[in-house]
Amino acid sequence: MVRSTSSRILIIFLMFFFVSSVHGEQASAVEYSGSGFYTIAAGKMLGGTRANVEDYNCPCFISDYAQAGVYDSRSSLQWKPDSKLGVQGSAAYSSVSLTAQLVVRGATGTADLEWLYGNYNLNDKISIQLGRKRLPMFYYSDVQDIGFSLPWTHLPPGLYGWEAVNYSGVSVRYQDRFRDWSATADLFAGNETNNNSGYWKIYNGRQSQSGIKWSNIVGGDLTLSKDWLETRAVYIQSGTQENLVSNGWDGQAYTLPPSVIYPPAKQQIFGLTVNADYRNWLLRTEFIQIDHPGLNYKDHAQLVGVGYHYQKWQPMATWGRYKGSAVTEGLLPGVLPWTYSQDMQQTLSLTLRYDLTATSDVKVQFDSESDHSDAGYTPNYGSARLLTFTYDTVF
Repeated sequence: MVRSTSSRILIIFLMFFFVSSVHGEQASAVEYSGSGFYTIAAGKMLGGTRANVEDYNCPCFISDYAQAGVYDSRSSLQWKPDSKLGVQGSAAYSSVSLTAQLVVRGATGTADLEWLYGNYNLNDKISIQLGRKRLPMFYYSDVQDIGFSLPWTHLPPGLYGWEAVNYSGVSVRYQDRFRDWSATADLFAGNETNNNSGYWKIYNGRQSQSGIKWSNIVGGDLTLSKDWLETRAVYIQSGTQENLVSNGWDGQAYTLPPSVIYPPAKQQIFGLTVNADYRNWLLRTEFIQIDHPGLNYKDHAQLVGVGYHYQKWQPMATWGRYKGSAVTEGLLPGVLPWTYSQDMQQTLSLTLRYDLTATSDVKVQFDSESDHSDAGYTPNYGSARLLTFTYDTVF
């Protein structure tokens, strides 16, 4: 189901691109190009903590927080959480271009407009973009839906699982070379609103509806690369607010009334990536920290992955961890003035990739997740073991 009239227009727009030419051709001084990608994924839970968490029947593995992609305790193969199809089209005239991308996900059952932005090349080093884009929080943000571009069957959820994926606004990109180094820098600003957050369905239940708003987003990122080494740093700040429109979970221990609007808050995001591709070895490391000034709450997440590329094969091992820490004022007389609570999960992933062609691959991955949250922390999904298979291609 396409959510808006603008999305329907976009489908016609993209179909026109593909009819014109998949590889691009020039007509009336306007050059059209189109491309696409899809992932067919199948997963099976192998075990974990058995419990009813929110309205999920667990053991559960959350592969995509932003889209509420969840594998649960069903005995049959599950196809929806990581399967997706995307098409992208561009129209360019001189130094101006327009790019759009539409993605259909099994997790949501909807067609979502991910990109729709215009680009103007001021010169061969500086470009200005205006419209809807990916929020560049992470190294793989721009290609997070393109399975062929990833070394995993799905992105490590502890690091890549956040409530905002896109933003609408303006960005300025600078690209250059300094001796042996290539440099890319971005400055961006904008806002994001999501009126049916998949992220908060994980915490409030599948039937709940929660809206989130990130206002006054301002940030920048810098990527430096040389030979086999690449580094990236990012900083983002914004205002945040959540609106719980309806609560579909009726738990015995905790429930929320409908239409809860939480007060506005601030956040600061710091990210760092160091990647290496040395001979046949590859190293992937990424770290992010999110501070919430005034709320005494912090999120930390990181991953380390090591792989080896041999002909068409690529085995890889990845360790990831998420930790959320909160300091809250004590509520009972006689307790310490502050109490501490912690939400923490660790995941070990073993992945084997085989490149079928220059544009397609198959992967198999085993994920083992353990929960080390404080006793009583809710929701607690516990441990989980998942086996996934994917076929990825680009066209």
